Amino acid sequence: MAWRRLRRRSGERGAAVFVVVLAITLLTAIGVFALRNASLVEQAAGYDRQASQTLYLSEYAARSVAAEVGSGAARTYIDKVATGTDTCYANNQLDANALDPNITYLPCYKLFYTDIEQRVDKHFPGNKVLDAHGGANAGSLGPKLPVGVDATEGVFVVEMTDPAESTPTPGSAVGGNNPANTFRDVQVTFTAFAQVRRVDPNPGDPWCSNASLSTSASVTSLRSHVTLRNVPR
Repeated sequence: MAWRRLRRRSGERGAAVFVVVLAITLLTAIGVFALRNASLVEQAAGYDRQASQTLYLSEYAARSVAAEVGSGAARTYIDKVATGTDTCYANNQLDANALDPNITYLPCYKLFYTDIEQRVDKHFPGNKVLDAHGGANAGSLGPKLPVGVDATEGVFVVEMTDPAESTPTPGSAVGGNNPANTFRDVQVTFTAFAQVRRVDPNPGDPWCSNASLSTSASVTSLRSHVTLRNVPR
């Protein structure tokens, strides 16, 4: 009888070990899932923040170019748009000759982030379009960074297309849509593309970076129609 009791208790010990191992496995799985879930939530929050930054950067790009064009240089830029031969995403799928047999290309002119930054530095030496951030200081795209975290940067390009003389606002200096007038109102389409990405240490292009950085970049676009008032003919 005693040996039977010992065998039964030995079997019970095996069952207890199985239950303990099962409980530890379940707790470990729950812990791993919780850690993974927290990591995904943090990652999603980072992507959402980057997307918001890119959206605001595209609006900032359009406003920056509008300020540059409207700073007394409207006629110069209108001429550049009308005679420009840049390839623009905004109209590269259109057949210029089908729209007008007398033209072979559609007007387009691009202004890059680097172009605007040069204008800003010329008029306001030492100032930047965007302040860089890193481990030493906070910047336009974020606070100081801990060691080992890559800094991000923002770049943009604004395409100016579709220049067309528009009906002037009543009471403006143009005084009516008359070809004999000295001034005219011109409407231009701005298509702003903005990108937030990791800092490219060796930039070779004002817009594109190497493939490893581009894969993690956030890109967005914004289109607006800008009317330039009283542009000399």
